[in-house]
Amino acid sequence: MRQLKLFSMSLACLIAALGSLAIFSQEIDVLLQPQRTEPSFFNQMASRPPPYGPSSYSKKITLIDCTYALLNLRRVETPEKAAAVAQSCERLSDSMTATMPTNAHAWYVNALAHARLGETDAFLASYRKSRELGPNEQWLAENRTRLAEEMYAELDEESRRLHEADLTLLANSPRGTRTLAARYARNEEFRERIIQIVERLPPDRQRAFLQNVRSVLR
Repeated sequence: MRQLKLFSMSLACLIAALGSLAIFSQEIDVLLQPQRTEPSFFNQMASRPPPYGPSSYSKKITLIDCTYALLNLRRVETPEKAAAVAQSCERLSDSMTATMPTNAHAWYVNALAHARLGETDAFLASYRKSRELGPNEQWLAENRTRLAEEMYAELDEESRRLHEADLTLLANSPRGTRTLAARYARNEEFRERIIQIVERLPPDRQRAFLQNVRSVLR
């Protein structure tokens, strides 16, 4: 009986050790992927979805890599390769949202990938999901705002309302105000939309926005 218990305990320890080793391997694999500055980065991204481990850190790193790739597809040699990169990031974010349906960052990357692939309905669905799950995350709102402005002609009424909410969130913070002022300075089509929002803000936020616009235009 004691021998059986000892064997069972040894087997359990072995299984736990193998499980830990597998998790460690998954986490290390993320760190061993080509860095964004390396020439092989886009080739690797086009060949397969980037790996990620169980930790939130490895998931975040992988999502950031996909965001970088999708925002820099102009560096990819051919349209076919660019599409392959977008498809890899789509599959990655699909995988994450399937197991972590409340991950607003993954939904944003999914929206960005669908936008790059010209899949408007899927883009809108994922964009709205990201806003629903991460309404107060400013860094994510900045990313969504950039994407929504790129895809503004494709936004439906609900998505435009959500985009306006993100713009309002940014306009109420110093960092967000600087981001919006920079976009105001370089994008004429954006000016009317943001002015309508800023006019509804408290006077101190209106002054902050004007000061930032003046600073950018100098």
